Amino acid sequence: MNNWSTSFHAHHSPMGAHSSFTIGMLGAEGGMALEKGSPAASAVFIGYRTESGIMHSFPFFKDMENEAERFSSLDGSDVPKKILFNENEIERSYNWATDCFKAQNISCKIYTPFFSIPNPKVASESELKFASCPSTIIELELHNSGTEIYEMFFGHYSSTPWTPLKGTNGLKGSITRECMGFACDDREVEEFIDFSVDQALDRSHTTPNFLLAPVAGLSCKVLPGSSKKIRVVLGYFLKENITYNFPSKYWYTRYFNSLEEVFKYTFKNSNKYIGIAEKRDQELACSNISDAQKFILSHATRSYYGSTQWLDNGQPIWVVNEGEYLMINTLDLTVDMLFFELKFNPWTVRNVLEQFVNRYSYVDKVFAPNNPNELFDGGLSFAHDMGVANTFSPEGYSCYECSGLDRKCFSYMTCEQLTNWILIAGVYWYKTSDDDFIYEYKNIFSQCLSSLLNRDNPDPNKRNGLMGFDSSRTKGGGEITTYDSLDHSLGQARNNVYLAGKCWAAYLALEAIFEKLGDKDNSIIARKGADLCAKTLTNSFDQKLGFIPAVLEEGNTSAIIPAVEALIYPFKMGLKKYISDDGPFGEYIKMLRLHLEYVLNKGVCLYDNGGWKLSSSADNSWMSKICLNQFVVRHILGISYGGENDADLAHVEWEVEGSKFSACSDQFSSGKPIGSLYYPRIVTSILWLEE
Repeated sequence: MNNWSTSFHAHHSPMGAHSSFTIGMLGAEGGMALEKGSPAASAVFIGYRTESGIMHSFPFFKDMENEAERFSSLDGSDVPKKILFNENEIERSYNWATDCFKAQNISCKIYTPFFSIPNPKVASESELKFASCPSTIIELELHNSGTEIYEMFFGHYSSTPWTPLKGTNGLKGSITRECMGFACDDREVEEFIDFSVDQALDRSHTTPNFLLAPVAGLSCKVLPGSSKKIRVVLGYFLKENITYNFPSKYWYTRYFNSLEEVFKYTFKNSNKYIGIAEKRDQELACSNISDAQKFILSHATRSYYGSTQWLDNGQPIWVVNEGEYLMINTLDLTVDMLFFELKFNPWTVRNVLEQFVNRYSYVDKVFAPNNPNELFDGGLSFAHDMGVANTFSPEGYSCYECSGLDRKCFSYMTCEQLTNWILIAGVYWYKTSDDDFIYEYKNIFSQCLSSLLNRDNPDPNKRNGLMGFDSSRTKGGGEITTYDSLDHSLGQARNNVYLAGKCWAAYLALEAIFEKLGDKDNSIIARKGADLCAKTLTNSFDQKLGFIPAVLEEGNTSAIIPAVEALIYPFKMGLKKYISDDGPFGEYIKMLRLHLEYVLNKGVCLYDNGGWKLSSSADNSWMSKICLNQFVVRHILGISYGGENDADLAHVEWEVEGSKFSACSDQFSSGKPIGSLYYPRIVTSILWLEE
């Protein structure tokens, strides 16, 4: 199907449990972990041993010395022969909800089903229990075509002691600190805890509660000429409050009281879970997107769910953690993950919007950059995030944004977050027809409109539709955008054409919302804001340069692809006339087409291998934004530039080779990950299924 490497890590995670069984990169650490922004520093052992003592294993671990060597010397002759499958021997089938490894006569298939999480406000207890169960299913199968007895095994290293299940409730396996572990319900399976798998299979001792040893596992014998398949369930469980400054538990604690209950329930429903996973695989396989695009969407979906938390503080709380950074519900990620969540879990979108209104909104002042001491009314906006690493920030503040910085990382993103909340709300309302939502927050939308206008210029006679005034929260500094580690071409918020596009789209969203609310005055004001913004941008196209500069000040000559990004929002709100060459913004759309003709070329915004470079002046790209802008270019604008296939293959290489240890990553420089590792935002690729 493809010719890229099979050696790369991937998340394998239940929905909403912020846990991951990270595996796939050969010769690397991995395994089970809870609430961690990187792969586990552990090891997984899967394979079989022949009766004559030869071990055959997948290399899902770093070269590790036998832990027993720290306690005793081993005679070299006692060490059994070990055969590790190399990459050429391993066949990997990587699909939307399954990941299967095969080598010689053994296979390991991991099922990570995902489906629409039912709205807790209306769903039944049985539906919610099924959706929230924090487990993953693995199938191991061995065909013994030899003349000896083979012994198949699954083992996992842990830095904390294992406790054996010892047949409790018919289960074999081990758990560590009652929060993580694995189990099997097959009667023929034996459990073990030892210094290594080979020592366990030697059965030099038969003590199943040998807590000093770090490797726990399962084994079963397969007779010559026969086959054996077993299911292993990986489970995660944290019973008490897991967040701080806003206490909450995992939603699954409403239905489960222990890991053993999670195991039993999963085995009882395993066929149903597996059926859902296979259905997801078939759905993607039957789509019209390329193999490269299927890979990126599969990779991104796993990373998204590996970052999710479905919490409970008496009411449901949906959280997506920001990959390696563990920031809680970063708003400039939420606006990009919106399309995926509206396809599968629309209630989570409203849930996050309301969290921002109720706990993470604020009112500020604004100032002109040449006179920071004179403050004017700004208005309502929203924090960048809600906290970090299970610790919620004080209300109205993020963990990220700092005052006193001038257009640098960690400065405020006040204007962009304002547009983000508006755009999320607009697309959510259109897609769900949730009129109750916009009526309930009618006053919030009015405040958003006033705030958006004031950030252009407090004087209506001096407005041009773009952000021109900075937030007083910067304390004399300058705001930035979600492209926080880029140069001024995308990092600076003021007079930035990327952010201007979002302002334009936000005005259009507000126009539609106020029209529905019967507020004609505000609807007209919002439309005038959009008209003014589009006029300014259209007139700013530089005929000599052949594109519109990224920032409309200080002689900027950077070219950026995301000048077209905001077209996604009127498209998703059904406002097709606004993104048409023949519509009221036709001149703006035609200008963007001319812009793309220039930037979608090697040496400008394309690398030599065809990969996308979001800015001509910065060697730094976000995979999530590339996916989104590809959809805008191909599907909304209908532009074909001839390098689409090369781009997709280049982007797969970024993930498979560049980020092979860190699973799905977002931020790359010349194909090498430089940040945003283990990231959820790349589910913008869900848009491709509409093409």
